[in-house]
Amino acid sequence: MSQPALNQLTRAEELFDEGKLDKALEILNDLSQFNGLNPQQKTHYQFHKGLILIYQHRTEEAIKFGEQLFKEGQKFGGHLQSFDGLFFIINGLCLGNRFDEASKKIEKAEEFIKLLSDLPKKIKTKREIRLNLLKVWINMNSGNINIAEQCLQQILGSEKEIGNTLEFVWANGLMVQLMLLLKARPDIAIEYNKKLLLHAKEIKFNHYWIVTYHGYKGLIYQFIGELDKSLKHYFICLKLIKKLKSDFLYADILNNIGNVYCEKGEYDLALKHLEESLLLHDAQYYGHQIEGYLDSIISVALKKGDNDYAQKYFQHLENIYNQTKDSNVEILYNYNKALMLKSSSRIRDKAKAEELLKKFINKRRMDFLQISDAHIHLCDLLLAEYWTYNNNEVLEEINQIIAQLLTIAEKSHSYRVFCETFILQAKLDLLTFDTKAARRFLTQAQKIAESHGIKRLAMKISHEHDELIRQLKTWEKLKESEASLSERWKLAGLNNQMENMVKKRIIEVPELSDEEPLFLLIVSEGGISLFSHSFIADKSIESQIFGGFLTTIDYFIKEIFSEGLDRAIFGEYILLMKPISPFFISYIFKGDSYYALQKLNYFIDHIQKEDIIWQKLLKSFQMNQKVHLKDIPPLESLIGEIFITKKFVFNEI
Repeated sequence: MSQPALNQLTRAEELFDEGKLDKALEILNDLSQFNGLNPQQKTHYQFHKGLILIYQHRTEEAIKFGEQLFKEGQKFGGHLQSFDGLFFIINGLCLGNRFDEASKKIEKAEEFIKLLSDLPKKIKTKREIRLNLLKVWINMNSGNINIAEQCLQQILGSEKEIGNTLEFVWANGLMVQLMLLLKARPDIAIEYNKKLLLHAKEIKFNHYWIVTYHGYKGLIYQFIGELDKSLKHYFICLKLIKKLKSDFLYADILNNIGNVYCEKGEYDLALKHLEESLLLHDAQYYGHQIEGYLDSIISVALKKGDNDYAQKYFQHLENIYNQTKDSNVEILYNYNKALMLKSSSRIRDKAKAEELLKKFINKRRMDFLQISDAHIHLCDLLLAEYWTYNNNEVLEEINQIIAQLLTIAEKSHSYRVFCETFILQAKLDLLTFDTKAARRFLTQAQKIAESHGIKRLAMKISHEHDELIRQLKTWEKLKESEASLSERWKLAGLNNQMENMVKKRIIEVPELSDEEPLFLLIVSEGGISLFSHSFIADKSIESQIFGGFLTTIDYFIKEIFSEGLDRAIFGEYILLMKPISPFFISYIFKGDSYYALQKLNYFIDHIQKEDIIWQKLLKSFQMNQKVHLKDIPPLESLIGEIFITKKFVFNEI
């Protein structure tokens, strides 16, 4: 080939590396530039062109380009070119959410992989990894989470063999999605996202992947309720995407920003960004995916209470449905129709909305978000009916809907919804004065929120639990006086919790301060005190509180903590108790429980890790003897670090 033509292709690669995709694509679109290239050179530059189409989300162009490569490969016996063609076809289909079609093409791609045996191992290995990554993508969207994860672990375990390549970065990105969206593990997702960025910095053309890193970071923070941090990363994305000139990515991030503002309750800002997203989407026309953008706008408008605004976009959605009769559009159309009717003030419209939501749920053809939202809205309608008529049959139906929602949330690993539903169930139990059941639900909810890194929600639940144990006497008096439903409803805070779930509002947490420590105790499972440490200077107060606790210790162990609860009220103080066989570790303090519980968990974790401390405690238990602080210097140091000098640092995402 001529040197000028080769220079042009080299320039296209440089532009690609600089993130100037449009200019690079302009050169690569000139087919005459490929004349005279040897097969290796041609494959190299064709792959660059295909990547640009994928990065700019030009799905149809990517599919057509792949088909062109495949035909050329078939015509001239180029198995590698044929495989690369299939790679871009499948990639384009996956980007367009056409996973069933993509899955059928995978079988053909596997056939061509077998025909690459005569090529250098490095080239064949790369193609095998690309094919496996496509399989992972399809399996993730088909619900085959374990298969997808195992395949990714295998790819990521071959880091030395693969090196810092596009394939390795892509594998980390898929693992972020799997951990966050399918397994609800933001703590693990963020580690893979760090690896994505680390390796992306080492490959040529990394602009797209740096955008991806910030997009995932925004999504992770949105997941755990850190909305301001989420917005920060989404706005970084917008700035970087302008250079890539990917209108789809820009529209997608605008849509995410709109949804975050909605969670913050800033509905005007939410609608502004969602409208901008929709206009950009309409201008480029990305086909069937437009219904998702309309769904977001309708949802925000209804939460804002602007039914006319919602009606305008619902009409747009209805027109698309009437034109396409697409099954995916039909699902969203019927769902939004139910919400429009639910927002009406007329009883017959609400009854129709309830009917539509029940049909919608029974079809089971929508994704998790649609299923859970439908259950939440149905629960909202039924609660309003229960408030009006105080009918126990309605309450039973509500409990059935909640049970279904909990099952769906757990199976789909949506732990925020799972925990919020537990809170709702706890408040419903308060209506029937079952305070122990309510507390068990709150205890479970907090454990789940903490184990999945949803810190703000864990703090909210802990505060709710503290308030409930302080109100126990009030609930006893209401039960004795046979208080009205309205009194119980108000004290339980049902309306506020239901509204939080319907509007998906930001998790609001009251200011929580460090507690005032009183006692740390280790007692045997039989209730015998083996170790105690007082933080009180006044010995007369110390003796009074400590004596009172020892007198009632059997009650706390048998009546409270055997019920699966972790805290109790003790006069004006709160008592936390955690089992760690053969002991119960107890912490008595004044104030809020959240930070106190984190300290207690940290303390328990570390006394087990410190062999000197743990063996000394076990020996004390076996000999039925008390142990003193001076006998275990490392224990004194640990208590000082956690409870006195407060050097203890909480884990952050």
